[in-house]
Amino acid sequence: MISFAPFRELIKKRKISTYFLRTKCGEYNLDNKTIDRLMNDDSVTTYTLNSLCNIFDCELSDIMEFLPDKDHGNRSANGKQEKNDNN
Repeated sequence: MISFAPFRELIKKRKISTYFLRTKCGEYNLDNKTIDRLMNDDSVTTYTLNSLCNIFDCELSDIMEFLPDKDHGNRSANGKQEKNDNN
């Protein structure tokens, strides 16, 4: 799962409001639905990620992180369940 917890921490740390993100970022303004998606760890476009990196002058790792899905267990890159050698 992709988490935007780093984004939420960043706006809190820098004291940036959602109002600022909606109205004061020029060509990178975000709409309400996009901000809501970020706050709820929903998917966003690469355009949004690009906008955030430009707004905050940061890297992707500063606004998002990968957390392995708990229900997937040990799956290989092709999606098949990997065998555990301990069995």
